[in-house]
Amino acid sequence: MESSNEGQRSYKKKKAKRLPPESPTDRISKRRKATNSDQENYIADNPIPAKRRNRPVACARSGIAKQKLRPDIGSSSRVSTRSRTRATAVVVARPEKRISLHSQSLPCTPEKLLETLRPSGSPTRVSGTKVVSDVNFTDVDCAGLCKVDKSLVCKGFWEAIGKVGRICLPRRSGKTYNLTQLLLFFSSSLELGKLENIPNSALASVGLGAQAVSEMDIVSLCRKKRECLFKDSLLLTKYPGFFKEHFMKYPVLYISLSECKGASFGIFLKALGNTLASVAQKWIEEIELASTAVSIRACHPFEQLKRKVQAYESSSDLPASQMVEHAELTQSLFQALSTFIAKQFGQYLLLIDEYDIPFISIHLAKWSSEDKIAALDVMKTLFQKMLKDNDNLRKGLLFGVFEIPLTEMGSGANNIKDIRMIPAEESDIQGSILTAAHPHSGCGMDALTDSFWFNAQEVEQMLDNSTKWCTRIAKHKTFILRTIKTWYNGYYIGRFRGKYNPWSVSSFIEALCGLLSQTTSDKEADIAAITKSAARAYWVTTGTTGLIEVQIDRHRLQFIHLAKRLLCDYEATKAKADGNSPDKTLSEPPPPSVPLVSTRLNLINFDSEQFSEPGLLTLCLYAGYLTRRLSTSVCIPNHEVYQVWLQLFARAVLGTELADNSTNNARGALLSELWQNKTDLLCTLATSSHGVLSNHNNYLENDYANHVANTIMAVSRFGMLTHPKQRTVEVSHVVPTRENHAGNGRCDYAMRLFSSTNQPNQFGVVIEFKLIENNRREDTKYHRERAEEGLRQIGIKNYDACLVGCLERMDVGMAIGNSAVYAVSRLFRRPNAHAKWEEVESLF
Repeated sequence: MESSNEGQRSYKKKKAKRLPPESPTDRISKRRKATNSDQENYIADNPIPAKRRNRPVACARSGIAKQKLRPDIGSSSRVSTRSRTRATAVVVARPEKRISLHSQSLPCTPEKLLETLRPSGSPTRVSGTKVVSDVNFTDVDCAGLCKVDKSLVCKGFWEAIGKVGRICLPRRSGKTYNLTQLLLFFSSSLELGKLENIPNSALASVGLGAQAVSEMDIVSLCRKKRECLFKDSLLLTKYPGFFKEHFMKYPVLYISLSECKGASFGIFLKALGNTLASVAQKWIEEIELASTAVSIRACHPFEQLKRKVQAYESSSDLPASQMVEHAELTQSLFQALSTFIAKQFGQYLLLIDEYDIPFISIHLAKWSSEDKIAALDVMKTLFQKMLKDNDNLRKGLLFGVFEIPLTEMGSGANNIKDIRMIPAEESDIQGSILTAAHPHSGCGMDALTDSFWFNAQEVEQMLDNSTKWCTRIAKHKTFILRTIKTWYNGYYIGRFRGKYNPWSVSSFIEALCGLLSQTTSDKEADIAAITKSAARAYWVTTGTTGLIEVQIDRHRLQFIHLAKRLLCDYEATKAKADGNSPDKTLSEPPPPSVPLVSTRLNLINFDSEQFSEPGLLTLCLYAGYLTRRLSTSVCIPNHEVYQVWLQLFARAVLGTELADNSTNNARGALLSELWQNKTDLLCTLATSSHGVLSNHNNYLENDYANHVANTIMAVSRFGMLTHPKQRTVEVSHVVPTRENHAGNGRCDYAMRLFSSTNQPNQFGVVIEFKLIENNRREDTKYHRERAEEGLRQIGIKNYDACLVGCLERMDVGMAIGNSAVYAVSRLFRRPNAHAKWEEVESLF
């Protein structure tokens, strides 16, 4: 029997080994049946084999045979258009049906939705050991600077963009870095301006000596420098066929509109004309420098282009007021340049950087409405010639921050494919959640979107490379990575989550290495302190919040309400992630999320005179001050951006000057004054909230209480209510909140803070407000009487009943009116929570 059983078991094992591998269709179905929380682990444990990864899935019912494609689809391995179209039609049609069925069972909570989007799985290569914040693509590896390889963006652009694409991302997310790569990879011209910083000695890395370099002509030298930039890159290593087929094979027209702005319509036109004229002049100079023979069919366009440039240079000396008459000449510059490039080299690639700057400049300009309309007409005509009515264009890509609705401008530029940070609509979100279950292909849209920002693997490899000249990083790597994640993580692009801010991460590592090199201590506490001191807001200093500040100045009340919701949401989420659960007796329901169903916004017609919460949220989302939570809500992405919202909230509540002063106050400044029975700073803060109130007395005490509550909340987040001995806590453990009921009635405001013995929630403050009539704002005696009336009311109505468990207490009667405030207070202490209160002069 035993031998028989053993024979059966061995037969089963052999039979199991002979089972055919799971088809991709079965694998996808199995994934979708798995729970959302296990999807990422399943994908990591069951990767699709490399030889089957790029094989189209053919449905068994269709009778179409499976087609085996090589990973590198070049000229030698292309499938016919007809067969590829048929296979694609089968693949696309069936998953769409499954998506619609499966989307009905998607989890509704943001947390579950987040679990379904996975981090980036792209190949990673980081060269160099010295991390610096301002690194360019043209900084060669031999210089020792740390560079993150993003070369797959070239393949992604070519495969994902049909005619024209647009990528809108916040500043410092890698747009210019990747745009430079695209230009230097595809462009067949010299591009001398981009290669000037590469020394000839760098060519030693491609086997060229000094003698060989000196004998090269300018064209060969530029080509070798560009080969040096892509040496050992992921693009060349993984896709050599694609590299050989497309490297330096196309004319590329690169235009940066970053300088297209001005104080008047005439200055704006001059800036736009100067930009186009400089691009045209660059092409003329390179033709002459490389001694390129102009073809017969391009001779006339070339001469016409030179005449256009000369005509513009002659008219550019005119006053700005007269430049309006030459608007047509400015527009014709691009048409002449486009015609020449097409006649001489064929269809070209168009790369436009900062395409949204002219529109933002027009939107914020203090021009007349007629000038704004005229300027928009100029841009409408220009973009229509560039993108829509342009037979000379092969492919185009626009880079910017904000998504300008060019179709709504009437430009006819309706052929743009948008590559967004994250899905714009709820239906797009659910579609991305399902497609995120598939592995990273390394091609097409995956390669394009994953080339922006840093992913977790790249950040970790940057730290590993830094250990070669700062060895102590390796010992504390886990803590450092956790700090980086808290401060700079939280962005999304396409279907990838967990993206890091490149500028901030590089600046942090650079600062950390510098600080570690100045000390010899290797104690855990010292390294932690150094790491925390290196964690600062780097990205926010690289730009301004002008569009947001306009909303603050015009709609202060609404902005205060919105900012408070966002801040409370971030603090509650962070406390939950850190495992800090508040006292159950003091716990409140979690703050509601901030919803945003759609991110469609016409910035050109966005009326800043009328407050629009979706409009403001969309602006903040595009600018990088918010991120999507993937259901239909937005949130603050990380601690660095949280600091920005603190400043904006304080600016709205306190005003610019007092907000700046609040950040400079010592830690625990307001709390220390309250312990000493002082109310000077409290009165100053209460008075600052009057900026959001009108000049009449149609407000109740509760209205003043709400505004003072906002003020106290603002300063508490800057540490003014934090215990002075708390070095690691930036804000009070207990954020001030309104109490609904207390004692025999309703008090105006109550909060719990740190006690003088550094115990959270054991020092309570009760404030009762009394209004000051407008006609008695100068009567100080009357002010004191009203304040004392509020103080007596606290005792008579037993408002301190809300301070259960507190051992220290402060009662404040505050007379408050327009530009006037007066406060009286009393301090109490008791040995335990059941003893009677005893009045004291100070808690110290």
